[in-house]
Amino acid sequence: MFGKARRMGRLFVGPQKRCLLSPLDHAGWLGPVKGLDNPLVIVEQVIAGGANAILASPGFLRAVEPALRPDIGLVLRVSMTAGLSVRGTQETPVAQLETALRMDADAVAVSVFFGRDGDIDIYRWLADLIQACEPLQMPVIAEMMPSSEHSFDTTAIAHAARIGMEIGADVIKTNYCGNVDGFAHIVQAVPLPIIVAGGPKTSPETSTLQLVWDAIAGGASGVAIGRRVWQSDDPQEMTRQIHQALFT
Repeated sequence: MFGKARRMGRLFVGPQKRCLLSPLDHAGWLGPVKGLDNPLVIVEQVIAGGANAILASPGFLRAVEPALRPDIGLVLRVSMTAGLSVRGTQETPVAQLETALRMDADAVAVSVFFGRDGDIDIYRWLADLIQACEPLQMPVIAEMMPSSEHSFDTTAIAHAARIGMEIGADVIKTNYCGNVDGFAHIVQAVPLPIIVAGGPKTSPETSTLQLVWDAIAGGASGVAIGRRVWQSDDPQEMTRQIHQALFT
C-alpha cells in the first residue's frame, strides 16, 4: 500500500476505519489561549488520550515534533484565519503542497467559510490545491462550513459538503446538524469520509460524547474536537472518553 491509500490508512484506523483528529490549529485565530499556550504539553495529552491524528499549522507541528510518534497521522493546515486582521474572517493560504511533502504530512486541510468576504477566492485556491495534490497522492481535507446563520441547518451543511466533494476533496470536515437522520442524509449525499467538527466548548462535558455517538450513528467517519478538549480541565481524559465513544 502506497501513496494516498497509505496516508489515508494512517488517518482512518481500526476495524471501523475512523479518525479521532485533534485540531490544534486555532491559535492563529484566537491567539495562544489557555489550552494552546503550551503546544508540547497539549499534544502529549491528546496523544496519550488516544487521538490518532493531529491537525495543525507548519510552525506548530515543528514545535511539537518531539511528541509526534511515527504512527500519529499529521494533517497540515495550509490555510489560516488571521484573528488580528480586520479582514480576518476568512482563511488565508499560508503553506503549499511542497510544505506538506517536506513534513511528511498525511493530508492537507483548508477551510472555506461560506457567507464571509473572500469565500470564492479561498474556494478557488482550494480547487487549485486539489488539482496539485492529486498526481502526488496527497489527500485533501476540505472543511466546508455554511454561512453562520445556517451553521447547523441540514440542507446548508449538505450543500457546503457537496461543494467540497464536487471539486475533488478526499475528506470533508463540517458541522453536525443535530439530528441523526438528517446527518445520515448528508452522508448519503456526500459519499466521502466525513469528519464532524466539535465547535465551541459546552457544559456538561457529556454533551461532547453525545455529539460523538450521534455523529457516528449518522454515518460520520470521525470527529475533530478541539475547544471542547483543550478548554476542558483534563484534555487527556476528555480525549480518552471521545476515543472510547468513537471506537467501541
